[in-house]
Amino acid sequence: MWAYIFDDFPALGGNFIEENIRHMPHSRQEKCARYRHDSDKEACIVTYLLLLKGLWEHYGVESAGEFYYSRHGKPYLRDHPHIFFSLSHCKHGAACALADVEIGVDIQDVRPFDIRLARRVCSEGEMRKLSASKDPAKLFCRLWAEKESYAKAEGASVVPFFRKDLPKNLAAYHETENYFMALRTKGAGYEAAQIIILKNIQGCPL
Repeated sequence: MWAYIFDDFPALGGNFIEENIRHMPHSRQEKCARYRHDSDKEACIVTYLLLLKGLWEHYGVESAGEFYYSRHGKPYLRDHPHIFFSLSHCKHGAACALADVEIGVDIQDVRPFDIRLARRVCSEGEMRKLSASKDPAKLFCRLWAEKESYAKAEGASVVPFFRKDLPKNLAAYHETENYFMALRTKGAGYEAAQIIILKNIQGCPL
């Protein structure tokens, strides 16, 4: 189980989008084009590059091809049903997780703490932790990422998991001052994931 992270978007260069988008599958190009801001387009491309790197390094798969989607929008590779992956990006980072079991990864920016939003999302126990925390903004970012990653692993919407405590099956996490990444697996069983922080995305296959 592996989690790839890239968070140095300023290093991509001004022509990154034009140089890479044309090499992606048509469905991914369309998804990228729907974003209004170039920063989101860059992150969309980066997550795909991270997936390609992981597929090649750990499974010997040279191309992801077109994505197919479950009822809740979770992507999968029809030609490689034994490979499970999950993608996520935010303003400050992009992440891709791969495994032999159902997984979900989510990466969230740390934002100013909004107690009204927290009350909609968090359980009573989580709210007590937030009330006692010296940094509720960062803790809430972690809780949100954990819920999103859990929902992705389950192949479901995150809404049913609002205001509920989650099983303790967090496989990996990574945090900085700007974001938090959480990785979960489906069911109770899991193993620790290897986290790989990339400083240069240009070496990824395309």
